[in-house]
Amino acid sequence: MRNYITHSLKLVSFIAISLLMLACGPNIKKSSSEFANVSQNLEALLKQADQAEPAQRNPLLVQASGILLASQRPAKAMELLIHIDNRYLNNKQKDTYHLFYAEALLTDDLIQPDELQEKNQASLNHLRSVIRPSDHSIEWQIRYFQTLSDSYLANHNYFEAAKHRIELDDLIDQQPMLEENNEKIWFAISQIKTVFLAQLISDFNSPRVNGWLEIVHINQKWGEQPDRLLAQMALWKQRYPLHPAMVVKPKTLQRVATAEILNPKKIAVLLPLSGRFAGSGKMVHDGIIAAHYQSKNAETSPTVSFYDTSKSQSGLLSYNQAIADGADFVIGPLIKKAINEVVLQDTLTTPILLLNTTSNMPEHHQMAFQFVLSIEDEAIQVAHRAWENGYRKAIAFVPDDQRGHRAQVAFKEYFEQLGGELIDSQTYKDIKTLKTDVQNLLRVDVSINRKRQLERILGRNIEFEMRRRQDADVIFMLSRPQQARRIKPFIDFYFALDLPVISTKRVFSGKPAPQLDNDLNGIEFSDIPLYISQQGDILQTRKVLTKINPDILKNENGRLFSLGFDAYQILSRISRLQAFPAYRWYGLSGEIGVDEQGLVHRYLTWAKFENGVPKVTKERLPPVFQENQKPLSQTPPPLRTDVIFLETDSSK
Repeated sequence: MRNYITHSLKLVSFIAISLLMLACGPNIKKSSSEFANVSQNLEALLKQADQAEPAQRNPLLVQASGILLASQRPAKAMELLIHIDNRYLNNKQKDTYHLFYAEALLTDDLIQPDELQEKNQASLNHLRSVIRPSDHSIEWQIRYFQTLSDSYLANHNYFEAAKHRIELDDLIDQQPMLEENNEKIWFAISQIKTVFLAQLISDFNSPRVNGWLEIVHINQKWGEQPDRLLAQMALWKQRYPLHPAMVVKPKTLQRVATAEILNPKKIAVLLPLSGRFAGSGKMVHDGIIAAHYQSKNAETSPTVSFYDTSKSQSGLLSYNQAIADGADFVIGPLIKKAINEVVLQDTLTTPILLLNTTSNMPEHHQMAFQFVLSIEDEAIQVAHRAWENGYRKAIAFVPDDQRGHRAQVAFKEYFEQLGGELIDSQTYKDIKTLKTDVQNLLRVDVSINRKRQLERILGRNIEFEMRRRQDADVIFMLSRPQQARRIKPFIDFYFALDLPVISTKRVFSGKPAPQLDNDLNGIEFSDIPLYISQQGDILQTRKVLTKINPDILKNENGRLFSLGFDAYQILSRISRLQAFPAYRWYGLSGEIGVDEQGLVHRYLTWAKFENGVPKVTKERLPPVFQENQKPLSQTPPPLRTDVIFLETDSSK
């Protein structure tokens, strides 16, 4: 033992000096008389232990390990703890020894993954060895129950993890600690599946425990139905009027408390209705008008005014004019330049749904929402679909431009987060070099070059079997239809007919063209339901829209129309979409959800080209209980040609 102490002195003296020198070191836990004082000189403490008899040495080593834990050195603390002989500790010292040992096991990052389960169980065993937690100070008890809860959580016993956190409520008197504790209670219970959670609610539990179980169960069960969830929560409040979850609300309940149905009376829409982007603005405009008249009610329908951001040459001027005119909700702008002009304002007092994304959004603009249209979002969905299909090794074929680079980066980052790997990528630019670019992508150029070298060496032509790379199981391709109709035949020709190709909506023109798109067979891609869904109501909607305007489903037209249509549809309930993560709105542009940052995400429908025609491979259908939403079979009933495509008279 004395030899170990001598060795430890050499090892830990460096730590002590480092602690004294690092003025900006890690956060230190508060200590009480039961815990070692972190300002105590660690080296001096270990020297004292080295010179002491076992009865004094072992308690000193417990104190030293506490200093190392407080300084976030669990591995070094473990080096001391494993050499402590707890026979020389009294009961309270033994309790602290077991607590420190459990903490070190839970926080030691040097443990190998295959040892993780054993380590987590060992931490729990040490905590179960604590004799009487109530004999210790309040601070000690808080630390003990926090660690015990964390240990149960690490061992996937979520109910016990939550119960021990619930018991802490009577010991904690600081608001930040209560907030953190309630968040961890919510997290632990949320890990329990809904069907099992209902079975845990029992008369054997305290009302406080049952209250927690019930409120999480309500949120799990009714998370996709805000009206029912709020009604159930109201009943829960009557049963548990002073429950800790209401006194100090977890973030989920805080969001729910702000989930109000918005009832705007005057909507301002900021769009480019003239100039370079007039075509795009016109399609969004028509989608908004269609949604407005479909849901029109003489008593409750808001007024809609359009402001031409191109005519004013400023998104900000249009926005300020709309606010001056009394708008209580703003949709737009559409173009990023105009969006940036608006969001750079110090305050936004009126809710606004931006029809594009911006990287300049200040955090304090809490009433600003962004409809995500980015290539990054699409590339992420492609990566998720590839992983879902069982692919793990991907190669990318993207255009040599900014959009292609952004798509590749987004795909790579998300695919690798899932556990996949983007092993190679190839860009293309000139349509004349597509053949060579595909050869490079599939590495058949290596086979061709080897053949040429052999022919030069042998001085004659030789027969050989060309081969492609075998290390990839999927191709991520970003391309428009014109290029894709050339690229896919080259992929097939160079022995990759069996290599799956996944793409974005850019690969589809919007209207089925079997003869042209026959070369795209086998490509899976995502797009909006309006374009590729085979649901009866969507088919009827496409038929109606085509009668109104034969060009509305070509290229980006229908996608922009759907953007406007869905933007109008969701604006009244956008705060609920943000408050309820499981709540979705099923529109023409996809399954719509809103995250905590106010980003409106669209989850698209998936299809694969067969005989030149998209065939749906994955689509989530709207639930029958969709709150306050007409089924898509009534979208639209048929749209009125005298209003939907007329130029507005309300532009400013």
